[in-house]
Amino acid sequence: MSAAVADVLRVGDAGFEACVALLSRHGLRLARIQDDAAIPGCYWGEPEAGVIGDVVYARADTPLHSLLHEACHLLVAGAERRPRIHTDASDSQIEEDATCYLQIMLADALPGFGRARALADMDAWGYSFRLGSARAWFENDAEDARALLQSRRLPVD
Repeated sequence: MSAAVADVLRVGDAGFEACVALLSRHGLRLARIQDDAAIPGCYWGEPEAGVIGDVVYARADTPLHSLLHEACHLLVAGAERRPRIHTDASDSQIEEDATCYLQIMLADALPGFGRARALADMDAWGYSFRLGSARAWFENDAEDARALLQSRRLPVD
């Protein structure tokens, strides 16, 4: 693990209570997984968050950006599709983009995280955008993501 990857903020840094509160405001649940236990519904491998239905699974060492990303996949998918989601929540590239946009928007709701740190952590973890960074994409190339979020009545600012 590189130093940059090791330096991202984790669920344990914000506290499970803050994460539970944020997800519950959006109709989702957070299941706390014990340290070193397997994370159900994990697509990319641990310590990444997992998703099954309307539940996001995370450990204390799960990156905050991963927790938000998986939660936002569920929000973008909508309540009608959530029951069928297990591990892989993405339906299309535009949904992936909308998920990334929404996770950046919701980062401000977690103590000590915020939009700027979310963007930096996404870059450090290896998210890739055609403009070279999460910030450049978010500020200059995310119109389609914003449009999809608006069409689904999800927050864009």
